[in-house]
Amino acid sequence: MAMNQTTALKVGLCLLGLCLFGYIVGPPLYWHFMEGLLAFSHTSNTCPPCLCDCSSQPLLTIPEDVCEKKISFSLAF
Repeated sequence: MAMNQTTALKVGLCLLGLCLFGYIVGPPLYWHFMEGLLAFSHTSNTCPPCLCDCSSQPLLTIPEDVCEKKISFSLAF
């Protein structure tokens, strides 16, 4: 009876390990595979190139005085 429980535990841990491995490694492999397929497909040639006129400034900036007040407030305690 103890041998069956040990075998069941080993099988369960192996399944858990395989599922965890697939969960971690699966998505990057999927996206890598899909990018490779898109590189060889004919539909990617019909897309016009993206022309982006983005500035190098971030979308949200924090004023300097707010940062200084936050630091001085946290140092007061």
